[in-house]
Amino acid sequence: MKETTARVLPPLDGPAVRKLEDALLQSPSKSILLRINQTLVQLSREGNWFKFAVLTRKRTIKRASVFESLTEIYNDFIHGQDWQIATLPSHA
Repeated sequence: MKETTARVLPPLDGPAVRKLEDALLQSPSKSILLRINQTLVQLSREGNWFKFAVLTRKRTIKRASVFESLTEIYNDFIHGQDWQIATLPSHA
């Protein structure tokens, strides 16, 4: 009987994945907001896992999934899309 194991493929764009890793490491809250096309997404670190959450307009979680690596998230959801790290408006 064949044993199946989850295998993470190499990133489709290594520098982009590195940019996400750096942003997460520099974030004091261990989370960042991404805008993918017109959708707002929260990417956060949950222990050894990464949480990818699609947000509503009011920034509440609409649906969320947990992944083993940022590469997996990038390859499945971000590659080939128009994306950027979103900035929050400052409240002065």
